[in-house]
Amino acid sequence: MASRYYGVDVGGQLPQDVTQGAATTSKKIELAVDLTATNLNKLEVLKALEALSTHINVNIWPPA
Repeated sequence: MASRYYGVDVGGQLPQDVTQGAATTSKKIELAVDLTATNLNKLEVLKALEALSTHINVNIWPPA
C-alpha cells in the first residue's frame, strides 16, 4: 500500500510547519492518505479533512 503521511506538531499553523513523507513523520498530529485508493483526488481528501474537523468540533474532547 502506497501512503503519504502528513504531520504537524502542536502549535503548527503555517504550511511550512507541515512535513510529509512516505513513512510516519513522528509528529504529534499525523494524517495518512492511501494513494492506492481508486479515483482518489485532492478534492476528496479535502472533503474528508472537513468531515474530520467537523467530527472533532461537535464531539467531546478528548475522545474516550
